[in-house]
Parts: sequence; structure tokens; C-alpha cells
Amino acid sequence: MLKRAITRRLFAVAGAIVTARGGLITPQSGYTQTPTPGPYTTPEPPPDPQPSPSALSVQDGYTFLIGGLDTRGMEQHENTDVMMISRVEPANKRVRTISVPRDLWAEIPGNGEAKINGALNIGMGEDHDWNAGAQLFRDTFEWNFNLKIDGVVTTNLHKMPGVIDAIGGITVDNPYRVYEDEYPTADYGFKSIDFPAGEIRLNGEEALEFSRTRHYDSDEGRVIRQHLVLAACLAELQKPENITRIPDIFAGGEEFVATDIPAEVQGQLVASVPDIDPELVEWGTVIDYLTGANTDDGGWVYSADWSYLPYHVRGWLGVGYLDANRP
Repeated sequence: MLKRAITRRLFAVAGAIVTARGGLITPQSGYTQTPTPGPYTTPEPPPDPQPSPSALSVQDGYTFLIGGLDTRGMEQHENTDVMMISRVEPANKRVRTISVPRDLWAEIPGNGEAKINGALNIGMGEDHDWNAGAQLFRDTFEWNFNLKIDGVVTTNLHKMPGVIDAIGGITVDNPYRVYEDEYPTADYGFKSIDFPAGEIRLNGEEALEFSRTRHYDSDEGRVIRQHLVLAACLAELQKPENITRIPDIFAGGEEFVATDIPAEVQGQLVASVPDIDPELVEWGTVIDYLTGANTDDGGWVYSADWSYLPYHVRGWLGVGYLDANRP
């Protein structure tokens, strides 16, 4: 049982993109909507449910589930530190992405209630079966938010710097100074990091540190920085000198990206990157609709009003119900 403890906190983020992070990668194993205006507006009623294809094929729009993994070895848990639901509409040159905090208390189908970031790891089991983990990851989000997930993408966060370095680094407009004296390193040590306010140029390793640190402010601040990094990646990819290199850049992500998105759909997504309108790339978060709480064993989590939260997420993304008989 959850005990309410902390009041909701407002949170706003800048526009960015998550598109084909898994583009041109061998898969591990639908419909067009008009997004509601926003972000952070009162959501409109979601569209009526429409049939989805039994197997994903090229279409005008997709809803993807993205997970960023802090993977340090086969003996470690595959908890997803970063989770996003992204509505990508190549036909409309539009992307809308909403972040879900890792500490959200939710139902893991067949496994009771737990933090939502544990779904992938539970599904993978001792065999580290990515396909089984991705299926439970998908099932968990489809069940809790009552929407259709067309594809799953997971990334190894520790390999992200290589892709950012491949595009020559990124530039972000940091809203305030961020400092951490004990930032954890991959070898279980610590280092100091310091990012000044204003426009800063980041290489791959710095971008990872910038997007992962949270001790200076909070999880909300970390989500803001993740969005800024992804926005900067889009800006770099759309530069004339990089457009012709997009297929090679995304192909370079093969070593740390796993996905069940078919190759032909990946190709469509990669080809759409130059045409995405930055003004139609929007970000949202559910944190403003959550409450801090404690589990019976004293663990801190986010508690949600599940009679409303799925409705808000579907309305913000502009997608229909998976099951019209559920909230």
C-alpha cells in the first residue's frame, strides 16, 4: 500500500526529439492521429479506438516505447533509467514525446506492483532474454496507459557518447549552472562535473554526464537536460553537412541499440529526420500529475491517479484507447 507524502511539483521542458535511435539496426525479433495542442494544456478526449496492424508495417505514424539502460555487465539488473513514449508521425513531420519517471509505482502484468523501471529486467529473467524483456516492458506500458505500442527501442546509455561524437558534438543552452562533486563513473568511482549556465558545447562523454546528473537538483532537472540533449542532436543531424551522413551515423548505433522495429520502418524513420519540423517537436512529462509516496517497506516512489493519468497521456500524445472498456 502507498502512503501519500509529498505534494506535486510543476515541471516544464524544452522541445526536442526521439526518432529512429534504433535506425538501420537488425530487429531483435498504427494509425494516423492529430495530436492535441500543448504541451501542458488540458487534454482533449482521445480519438476513438482504431484497429492496429497485427505486424508493424510502414504507415503515417507510430507510437514507440524508448528505454535507456544503465548496463554495466551481465550480472547487473537491466533497470531502465530513462523511459519515454514517443509519437512519431513522418507524414506530418511531427514528433511528440512524453517522459515517464523511473520511480512510478505501477502494475507489472503477472508480477504485481513495483517501480515501472523494473519491467524490462523482470521480463528478461536470468537468461537476459531481450525479446522477453521487451515484451513485458511493452505489456506494462500498454496495460497501465491503455495505448498501443508499435515498437520498443532500448539503448545502452554508456555507449551514447560514441554517437554524439560521430556527429561532432552538440550545443545546448543550459538554463542554469549544474554542479556535482561526486558524479558516479562507469568503474564505480566518482568525479566532479560542472556545467555553466548558457550556451555550451558538449562532446559525447560530457553530454552523457549532463543528461544523467541529478544530485544538484532532482529527477525533474535530469529530464529537462535529457530533452535538451536530444533537441541538440536533432539540430546537429539537420545541418546540411550531416544530412548525407545520417544513415551511417544511425548504423553506428548498432552496438548499443536493440529494437523490434522492422528494418523497412527504421528506414522510413531515418529518411524522415531531415524533414522533421523543429516547431512540431514537443515534449511532455507526467510528473506534474504525480504525488510522492512511500511503500510499506519505506521506499520512495511516485504515486499516480490511474483513473486520470492514462487519459492525460493518450490525449497529450494524440492516440486512441487500446481497450475502450478501460480508463
